[in-house]
Amino acid sequence: MEVVLAASAVIADPDGRVLLVERGREPQRGRWSVPGGRVEPGETLESAAAREALEETGFHVEIGCELWTVRTPTGDGRDFEIHDFAATVVGGVLRRGDDADDARWFTPAELHAVPLTTHLVDHLRRAGLVPPLPHVDEHSIVIDADRDAVWSALERVVDRVGSPRFAMLLGCEDTTASGPRPLAEWSSVPGFHVGAAERPSVLALAGRHRYSDYELVFRVDDLGADRSRLRAETRAIFPGRRGAAYRMLLMGTGAHVLATRRLLSRVQRAVARAAARDA
Repeated sequence: MEVVLAASAVIADPDGRVLLVERGREPQRGRWSVPGGRVEPGETLESAAAREALEETGFHVEIGCELWTVRTPTGDGRDFEIHDFAATVVGGVLRRGDDADDARWFTPAELHAVPLTTHLVDHLRRAGLVPPLPHVDEHSIVIDADRDAVWSALERVVDRVGSPRFAMLLGCEDTTASGPRPLAEWSSVPGFHVGAAERPSVLALAGRHRYSDYELVFRVDDLGADRSRLRAETRAIFPGRRGAAYRMLLMGTGAHVLATRRLLSRVQRAVARAAARDA
């Protein structure tokens, strides 16, 4: 597949705000993202990021270290390979320009109120520009198997979790199963994408929809004698009135606790079925 190089500038100010532009072109037109675009012939990635920042925001920026790289479809059968760099404003006046429909500073708390490009908030959180999600709860189950067996069962269960229709109803960023298998970073299932996959100890899922930003982090602890503890920690925020109502529906009714415990039990049963087949 042909790859199109692109570069972006992740611009933050001393108050912790992030500068975003509203995309005026596909892919993801109408969503907010960091300023960026294609690398022109003869440009370095860094110079392309600085040029795009000037064209789309009116700011001259100093480019720092590379923060992350993503792949995303161009819409015409190719892939963008986008390199995102930390950047600091050194001059200019804020204005929208080029193919951006708008340009604005956002506090971390304001990011949930606008449609963002896929997984942007996750990248900003990893880069330390958005605070970590707060702890909600943790549930666990002890399984009579070693960590590798529990991990394999966990992968199988997670790969079948979620409903595309329900994910679309909630407005989830991830609505289908996609990406590499076995599960790896940026694999997705309906409602979640994989933030970390460290076999056989940690499988971190993350997601975002119109009512919440959330993470579900599984940890597999070795208890010795072919026994393991599988833990499921939930972290989440529920911004605004609609988020508060959704939290009440999810937490107040016990639906979240029930769903999490059922998920852990499914892994336990999957381990038992695998052991019976191998016996």
